Amino acid sequence: MSGPVAAFDLHSVDATFTDGVFRVSLEAVLDAPLDAVEAVLVDFTRYQRLDPRIKRAQSLGRQPDGTQLVRTRIDACAAVFCRTVERFERFEHQPGLLVATVVPERSDMRHGVATTRIQALGSGTLVIYHAEFEPDFWVPGFIGHRYAVRELRAAILQMFTNVEREARAH
Repeated sequence: MSGPVAAFDLHSVDATFTDGVFRVSLEAVLDAPLDAVEAVLVDFTRYQRLDPRIKRAQSLGRQPDGTQLVRTRIDACAAVFCRTVERFERFEHQPGLLVATVVPERSDMRHGVATTRIQALGSGTLVIYHAEFEPDFWVPGFIGHRYAVRELRAAILQMFTNVEREARAH
């Protein structure tokens, strides 16, 4: 299975699975203005339009610490291994930076954090994305290494292709 062809200028993308922890990173320049990219990234209720694995995204409101609590339901599949994963995350947002931290006691994750940095670069937007997460369920090593990493890499490429598309239409 090959990943989607990115319309943006892809500098790097990588995904790994080591000791039960998934890590993914991407650096690219999207052909869309910074303000539009940022608007798409903070519209949490529309995340299922960005990532085809997300079947439901629900904003649960601002928390006392100022973060936004978001619940997502994800269909995570790799080869014959499929699981619906529920994830609660606290999103911290400031201009040019979005950090999502998993709330483990409410999620199917032991821990997780995703950091998205964006900055204007000419008429486009430089995106630097890093995520690390550890499921709170067993993932067979051969599935994680052989299939899930490939699926994760393809999903991240698809997600940022969709971010660019949505931002351009914004």
